[in-house]
Amino acid sequence: MIKRYLALLLLTMPFCLLAQDKVAITGKVTAAKNNETLIGVTVKEKGTKNGTATNIEGQYKLNVGKNSVVVFSYTGYISKEVTVNENHTINVVLQEDTKALDEVVVIGYGVVKKSDLTSSISTVKGEDLKTTTAGNAMFSLQGKANGVQITGAGGPGATPRVIIRGVTTINGTDPLYVVDGTPVGSNINFLNQNDIESIEVLKDASASAIYGTRASNGVIMVTTKKGISGKTRFQFSSSVGLQTIKEPDLADAPVYEKVFKERYTNDNSVPMWNTPSGSTISTDWWDQTVNDFGHTQTYNLGFQGGTDKIIYSGSLGYFDQSSQFDVGQWKRITGRFNTEYTFNKAIKAGLNFAPKYETWNDTPDLFSSVMRIDPTTPVFRPQEDWVTNPLNNYARSYNNQVWNPMASLARENRRCNEYGLMMIPFISVEPIKGLIARTQYSVNARFRMNDVFSPLFYIDNLEKNDLASIQRNSNHWVDWNWTNTLNYNKTFAEKHNINAMAGFTMDKFATYSLSGSRDGVPSNHPDLQYVNAGTINPQASGTDLYDSLISYLGRIMYNYDNRYYLTGSYRVDGSSKFPKGNKYAKFPAVSLAWRASEETFLKEQDIFSDLKIRAGWGRVGNQNIDPSAFLNLIDDADYVFGADGGRYIGTAISQVGNTQLQWETVEDYNLGIDASLLRSRLNITADVFTKKSEGMLMKRQNLSILGYPMWAGEMWTNIGRMKASGWEFSVRWKDRAGDFDYEAGLNLSHVKNTAIGLVDNTPLLRGGFFNDYIIKNEEGGEISRFYGYVADGIFQNATEINSHTSEHGDILQPNAQPGDIRFKDLNHDGALNEKDKTYIGNAFPDLTAGFNLRLSYKNLDLVSNFYGTFGNDIYNSAMGGFYAGTEGQNVFADAYDKAWRGEGTSNFYPRLSVNDKNLNFRRVSSFFVEDGSYLRCNLLQLGYTLPKKITKGLGVRVSASGQNLFTITGYSGMDPERAGLGGVLESGIDNLGYPNPRTFLLGVNVNF
Repeated sequence: MIKRYLALLLLTMPFCLLAQDKVAITGKVTAAKNNETLIGVTVKEKGTKNGTATNIEGQYKLNVGKNSVVVFSYTGYISKEVTVNENHTINVVLQEDTKALDEVVVIGYGVVKKSDLTSSISTVKGEDLKTTTAGNAMFSLQGKANGVQITGAGGPGATPRVIIRGVTTINGTDPLYVVDGTPVGSNINFLNQNDIESIEVLKDASASAIYGTRASNGVIMVTTKKGISGKTRFQFSSSVGLQTIKEPDLADAPVYEKVFKERYTNDNSVPMWNTPSGSTISTDWWDQTVNDFGHTQTYNLGFQGGTDKIIYSGSLGYFDQSSQFDVGQWKRITGRFNTEYTFNKAIKAGLNFAPKYETWNDTPDLFSSVMRIDPTTPVFRPQEDWVTNPLNNYARSYNNQVWNPMASLARENRRCNEYGLMMIPFISVEPIKGLIARTQYSVNARFRMNDVFSPLFYIDNLEKNDLASIQRNSNHWVDWNWTNTLNYNKTFAEKHNINAMAGFTMDKFATYSLSGSRDGVPSNHPDLQYVNAGTINPQASGTDLYDSLISYLGRIMYNYDNRYYLTGSYRVDGSSKFPKGNKYAKFPAVSLAWRASEETFLKEQDIFSDLKIRAGWGRVGNQNIDPSAFLNLIDDADYVFGADGGRYIGTAISQVGNTQLQWETVEDYNLGIDASLLRSRLNITADVFTKKSEGMLMKRQNLSILGYPMWAGEMWTNIGRMKASGWEFSVRWKDRAGDFDYEAGLNLSHVKNTAIGLVDNTPLLRGGFFNDYIIKNEEGGEISRFYGYVADGIFQNATEINSHTSEHGDILQPNAQPGDIRFKDLNHDGALNEKDKTYIGNAFPDLTAGFNLRLSYKNLDLVSNFYGTFGNDIYNSAMGGFYAGTEGQNVFADAYDKAWRGEGTSNFYPRLSVNDKNLNFRRVSSFFVEDGSYLRCNLLQLGYTLPKKITKGLGVRVSASGQNLFTITGYSGMDPERAGLGGVLESGIDNLGYPNPRTFLLGVNVNF
């Protein structure tokens, strides 16, 4: 028995000793702001999982080790660490974390604290972009910046369409991109998104007017990473992935044959079937032409470091994306090296140096051919018919005129190389405290060489090229910008804060182009694919184009006691694109803000951490026209003389100039509110806005009596007006519970785009469709609306046809048969004609939404991003052919089953017909219009950070991602987002462009 007691004593001794090392601590946690108790504060022994939380009275109790460190953390407050000593009662006071409000935001030609903003500016940090792998950073911005509609396609090197707060001009939607203070135009494909520190979107004119003439579509400011003092830190990241496109369900040969022949038999005709008798071939053209997977890969190495004298950062990046075809690839190599040297307290200088190289094999546009070609046609001719030229051995479609897509792919031979270098040296001087003079000179030079070879081939008389030709195009762009600014910051009497800026800038843009071509290249041999190998028709052309801009600008920002804010800016731009007397334009802006949360009557409350009301007004401009738009020009022209029709080279008017041309101006009003609630866990921003353009630049036809030829009779004029109005709302919740951190954000925006005035009150028609137009833009209406007939179901029998009459008993559709579409006589005039057309759809959405979620628990994290549009329509121009077999094209697999073939079988899909006398599939109508609303999971990423004891101190995170993982939509086409591309006046038409692929990625990030 004694032995048992001794054994039990020995077993319990370690626990007793352990208990003796523990102490119980108690206390209370309060807020420094108002001495109120804080509920739910995390109290945790540092380096362990041992922890608790304060109760409803702000009190806690926890057993911890002697001399341990206890961490007190609470959302919206600065964490505090306390070492346990002999005093076991530890009361803690937490300070509010104002870091978010003190965060610096980049604005035009300066920076400002976020709390001092009076304009509508959205900020997205570079860390929020890196989770998405994309060649253009704007794809990663989708759904993250409110009021910014980003629409893209999936081909390698694709550039998205970016619309900020709607459309106010027909001259494009591209915003102005400014990288490290340098305007770089309307495309940032050259920029490695891993180099980005932050992106600021200047949405209203009170923010963007400082960029004057180029700011009518908004401004996107990109700040790249800068160096930091301390030891050099390195970051390596890589992701490798596969891309896939969902295969449409197309008919095989037997179904295609049934549809093809029934089209004729329904019209009492003999089918013109050309497929060889007894053929059993059923070619899956999608499988033959479109690869199951494309690939994408990216590798990035970055570093930052410095001393008290010099700070530096650098990066090298490689991006590679292939298409879903055997041809089509984009590769990009980038470098960026930023340095800043401090000579003394007054003088700093630096250099940003960014070389890049891009190469393309152009991606062919073959999806339409792949889906339409006859599936009874083989890829190749019979082998016994093959000839020496392998491009001649492909088969010609038996039953339609679609060119063989595999043959087109084999002939594809377009390649491009581009070299670029951006350099931004600067120097800043602070002669007195608060006054900084800065001068910055930037050069952005690019050289591109593009080769196109069209080979010899003959498949048949309708699919051939008798003369091989070669063309080389060289383009060289050199843009420079010189910016000089004075910034002054001063606080007077502790309450009067002034931030003033004055500046002067100069820009010049030069384009040098040279093109040469020849026909008659003797063969398709690779060694002969040079211009010198051509034997006939030598042609050469080249030109130099210049335009320049000179600007004077100023801004003053004043706030009283961090409560009342006033900002005013003024810019004068002079552009070489406008004639003498109209070269200069003025762009003023003003904005006000009241930070109500700093008022005494709101100081003692716990609901609002920050509350600010904003109002702004401003004018911005647009000069997106040719540099020579105000000049009369002549160019080469061919003239025909004599009975023999001989051609003679002469000259003719090529452009009519307008010496009264002026700036296009947009006036902008904005009202907004920013609120931070519940200890900054909940953040809300809401805005309403109106933008209205005046003197919109449009081309107008001159009177014929003036003698100008019709092809050169147009000239640029200031005649149009457009308006965009809408609202934005965003809400973000961020909180923490122990080891669990989470953040969720929702963005919602609505914009209505209206054409107020157009040329001579004449509607602008866009989107050709069987000798008609899909879209009609007219004064007083929304832009890019579909205009056509209203389809009203299917005639089920002759009685219904005979009953569809005028008030006089005349049959409205005399060519109709049972199974054809019934169209509405909207004006009831007894005739079906142009007067019965109406607006049948709208390309622009009623609502754009983005949802972002970030979760983390210890070493695990989950990131997701959703984006969608609602209330927009798509004109599915391809749908009719895929259910009708128009001109013998292939159809969907269910086309035969869905087609009307007897009373009651269908009230939507009409009968099959080769003649289509009722114009079921050749008439612009609501039959082709579908709801284009969609919600897409842009990103779903799961990451895990490896414990440092395993990685020997390295920070290593591995991740698995799905991009464009799934889409919730009722649209029947391949991609509702891709259909949203197009010009300002012709959006929303689906013509079977390259869809956005689904991408699966594995990634790794290493910090050391």
